[in-house]
Amino acid sequence: MKFYELEAIMHSQDVFTLAEIARNLNSSPQAVSNWKARDQVPNHIIAQVKSSQLSSTTSKSRQNFFSEQNFDENSISLSDILLSMAQQLKIIVLVPFITIFISFTYVKFIQEPLYVSTVKVLLPQSRAGGLGGLSGLASQFGVNVPSGVQADLSSPSLFPELLKSRKFAEKILEKKFYTEKYNKELPLLAILTSGLSQPDYGKDTLITKVMGTLNEVIKFDQELSFSIIKVTTFEPVFAKELAEVVLTELEALNRYFKSQSVNEKTSFIQQRIESVREELRLSEKYFKEFKEQNRQLFSPALQLEQDRLSRDVDVQKGIYLTLKQQLELAKIEEVQETSIVQVLDEPQAPLNPSNKKIKNAILLSAVLGLGIGIILGFIRSYLDNSNISERKKLFRVKNFIKKKSKDFIFDKRITGIISLLLIFGLPYYLSYKSKVPVYFGMYSSKIMLLNIFYVISLIITSFLFIKETRKK
Repeated sequence: MKFYELEAIMHSQDVFTLAEIARNLNSSPQAVSNWKARDQVPNHIIAQVKSSQLSSTTSKSRQNFFSEQNFDENSISLSDILLSMAQQLKIIVLVPFITIFISFTYVKFIQEPLYVSTVKVLLPQSRAGGLGGLSGLASQFGVNVPSGVQADLSSPSLFPELLKSRKFAEKILEKKFYTEKYNKELPLLAILTSGLSQPDYGKDTLITKVMGTLNEVIKFDQELSFSIIKVTTFEPVFAKELAEVVLTELEALNRYFKSQSVNEKTSFIQQRIESVREELRLSEKYFKEFKEQNRQLFSPALQLEQDRLSRDVDVQKGIYLTLKQQLELAKIEEVQETSIVQVLDEPQAPLNPSNKKIKNAILLSAVLGLGIGIILGFIRSYLDNSNISERKKLFRVKNFIKKKSKDFIFDKRITGIISLLLIFGLPYYLSYKSKVPVYFGMYSSKIMLLNIFYVISLIITSFLFIKETRKK
């Protein structure tokens, strides 16, 4: 073997200098220098080098084998997942059982039943159809009859907004209903608020507070060509009666706005008729006097004056006829449109509650419980891992959480900052005055609880800060 071949072998093993080659081959640097000078390596050194190459190759192959085996162990296959699930089968089955049991118990025995009564109605899209041929007849005399839905409060398109209005709420909340829950006939306002007990607020305040609840109880939906009014209450008969009253009051409120509009129009037309009638009478009087004083017309000026007076009479007569026609049309409109709502399905007492859907609740809770059970099973399997390094990391995480949580509570810097913030905000909280005060003439029930919690938090943080400061 030549010396350059030995150098190549040594270089492949990260050995470069002559001293390193000598140390690696258990020889002296002088001997290695002699091999290089003669360019010849002794036979026993050649045997040693070949033996070293063989052991190095075996070590590398073993290292590759174990690295591949380690890779296979770290990879997750379907069998590993199934094995973990089989090991944690108890918790995977227990969690869905718990969720199904809680869901079934709540829906069947705890959840308050809600009953929905519906009214399906058909609202008109226009007003011209109600007048029929009268619109065509009126147009011949120069009377303009509206052909579409008017943009006023009597328009059927505004029914959803009427249901949400305060005016409708004031009317419907005064109605009395009998309920089995209270075993007494009470106004709807009392049923939705205080029940049999005396209210803490005035009527106007109660109406303002209950309007949000009333909008949840009474809803308006559109379904193809029909409109549906849904009433949701805690008793079926109560739901039916409330739906009937809602429909009645809605029609009454619509008629009120309609009659108000028609009455204003009728009053204006009647005033104009009286005024035009007087002007027509005066025009006829002047024309009559002119004809009596001028039986024979020879002058062109007299002829022009006669034409002017005759024209005034014709104009006043046309205006008078038009106003009379408008008055009759307004009266026809008032009579024909007293009720614009056509009811397809009357409200009925529902047989079953709408919110107690046991099958859906069980299915949803089963899926949710199964998912939670599988996740908990994998977490538990990971926590039971026999890998010492992984368990040490988890143990350190647990210790860090405990230590940092304790430091957060007892660290004087944190408690000091929180105390300063609470002291800074204390005047704003204590000086706040509620719109409907109950306690001390300033605070409502919610604000009173908030202030109590605020003061207690300030006392605790200040105490912890002083205690930790004294320890230092």
